[in-house]
Amino acid sequence: MRIRTLFLSTLVLLFFSAGISAQNPKFGHVNVADIVLLMPEYQNISTVMESETKKLEDQLTVMREDLQKIELEYENNYETYSVEQRTAKEQEYAGMQQRVQTFFTGAQQSLQQKQQELQIPVLEKLKRTIEEVGAEQGYLYIFEVNSGLTLFHSSKSEDVTPMVKTKLGI
Repeated sequence: MRIRTLFLSTLVLLFFSAGISAQNPKFGHVNVADIVLLMPEYQNISTVMESETKKLEDQLTVMREDLQKIELEYENNYETYSVEQRTAKEQEYAGMQQRVQTFFTGAQQSLQQKQQELQIPVLEKLKRTIEEVGAEQGYLYIFEVNSGLTLFHSSKSEDVTPMVKTKLGI
């Protein structure tokens, strides 16, 4: 009988304490963009991406200059070219145009992939930090205010952006 009473008392206590915490859930919100823009790792991404973009733009400029040379040579020598020479130049020009287009498309994909590759560790670090702040401060949920998913934002929701910035040292 005594064990049963102790067991029931423990159950009532657990339900009571669960009811109290469920009545006062702690919600927070964070502005990820404000944080990411201040992270040194993100600023490094910008520097790397500018360098990569410049390198690819330089290559594309050289290819376009080569294309213009072919076009200019064709225009300047059109009258003196034989039919075979014209056909060969036109094919050379079309091939070069195709290479420029292929390079341009590949460069865009390469830049997108590089940016994503560089952003993933930064976003993972931010996510871990938000999770740590949430666990340390006892939040039930932390919402991103600019995601478009938050349908209501109560004034009782706490802005955890400053806590996350502090934890990241920014």
